[in-house]
Amino acid sequence: MPRRKKWEPGNVVEVELDDGSFSYGVVIEEPLVAFTEATFTERPEITPKLFSKVAFQLWVMNSAIGKNGWPVIGDVPLKELPIPDARFYRYDIISKKFYHYVDCTNDIPSTSEGCVGLECAAVWRKDHVEDRLRAHKEGAVCQWEESLRAENKA
Repeated sequence: MPRRKKWEPGNVVEVELDDGSFSYGVVIEEPLVAFTEATFTERPEITPKLFSKVAFQLWVMNSAIGKNGWPVIGDVPLKELPIPDARFYRYDIISKKFYHYVDCTNDIPSTSEGCVGLECAAVWRKDHVEDRLRAHKEGAVCQWEESLRAENKA
């Protein structure tokens, strides 16, 4: 029996941070979620404008959204969002080689320098995303992001 999808492209999720503020994410395509640059003390109007500035895009575990995770609070049409295509890198620990990750299916050989600044092709836990959003808000370095940077591999 095929598994039922928990979330659909365009779903907007609300992420409550420890200080009582909120950040928002939009599902691009399961498991890819783009998170807003800004945080809010009250729920803003859920429109494409909310995602005019995106802090980052990550792959997120299924458990992060829904019953025991962030609530889906609305939907926005993806075609109206000015979100760039997500770019990831992958590091093969056995061969010690770097790759750009394209379309979730194609690896393009690269170098560590060519992968600097790209997100690691990793699926993030709910609490780690919340840590990253909090660090982003505070202008601090997130330990999880730091540990996944290309320049810290090999």
